[in-house]
Amino acid sequence: MQLLRRPSSSGSRLRALGAALATTLVTVLVPATATATAAPASACLTGTLAYDHLDAEAGTAKPLRTQVARNANWELWGRTSGATTRLASGITGASDGRFSACANGSLTEAYVRFRSSSTATWRVIKAADNTAEYTFDSPHRTNVSGTVNLGTVKVPASLQRAWKVVDTLNLLYWKRANPVSGCWTARQADGRCDEITFVWDPQVADGGYWDYGGTNYVFLGATMPDSKHLVLHEAGHWLQWQLYGHGFPVVTGCNPHYIERSSSTSCAWTEGFADAVAAYALGDYRYVFDSGASYSFVNDASTPGWDRGDTVQGRVGSSLLDLWASNGPDGGNWDRTIALMTRRFSQDFREYFTVDRPADGLSTSGVAKQILAGHTIAY
Repeated sequence: MQLLRRPSSSGSRLRALGAALATTLVTVLVPATATATAAPASACLTGTLAYDHLDAEAGTAKPLRTQVARNANWELWGRTSGATTRLASGITGASDGRFSACANGSLTEAYVRFRSSSTATWRVIKAADNTAEYTFDSPHRTNVSGTVNLGTVKVPASLQRAWKVVDTLNLLYWKRANPVSGCWTARQADGRCDEITFVWDPQVADGGYWDYGGTNYVFLGATMPDSKHLVLHEAGHWLQWQLYGHGFPVVTGCNPHYIERSSSTSCAWTEGFADAVAAYALGDYRYVFDSGASYSFVNDASTPGWDRGDTVQGRVGSSLLDLWASNGPDGGNWDRTIALMTRRFSQDFREYFTVDRPADGLSTSGVAKQILAGHTIAY
């Protein structure tokens, strides 16, 4: 896990996770000749990182939006003479995408390099056999002394989807319900966090899956980052694997699978959970395809075209969302389910509801049972 230094006279170190993803932190690489008594003037490049993107969540027209890129890695490169070197690193602001890249003294040349990653917690790479992240540089500035404001720095159009993935994953990280470390789950301690990796190539159309048992990377096709739901759904599979300590249900009968149709109990559990992860992170009750078409999770016994029971991923996913809802029986959020899943493995939704919930003190009667019945699931 990357360690970032707060720019202060004390030189105290903060972990890149947790605090680092809530505030902008900076590592300044100090030359060996620097002394504690000297306080040289800083050369700083500041600005805001932003990207344009096609917004599938807004419908099939997919209007072009501009969004700040939050918690994205940057590096300050510069020189006083000779070749340029990396002088500092940090992440953009968690709310505003701002960066302040500073080095001691004045610089003959300086620029900021942006990377398609966030600390060492998530990243977007070019291919499974080419783990290089996407990068691009800000405009170069010469004879930098004091602060130079670059204004809004835009991600190049050909790379904008990589930074949309980076930015979207904040939505899941902020709701991960891990009170003990900056890692994705409470199974891991600071300094030993797993990193989720997305593979995206603008020239490759195939994707939309998590490569369980292989690379354990998420693969996205060219236009798939247009949908935040799709990105977070695939991240949801990886999260379930993390919650189970690198275990995963044995899944059968899942190719193909559909929100409203019967598959198998294991398929409906894993796909329904991933659907619920995306909707919960985004605060809605649907799935959105990268085309901009969407599918509502609203269902009951009379919903046309829907199969019944816990072999239907839409029935399972909507049941989870209702259990976690503000007026649901689980306290208004998913935190108790996340805690349960770090301790107990469920092969399917039946085991989660009838065995693991009562073992962890979660209700299976009253409102909880009524929620399942409303989605045609009865135990």
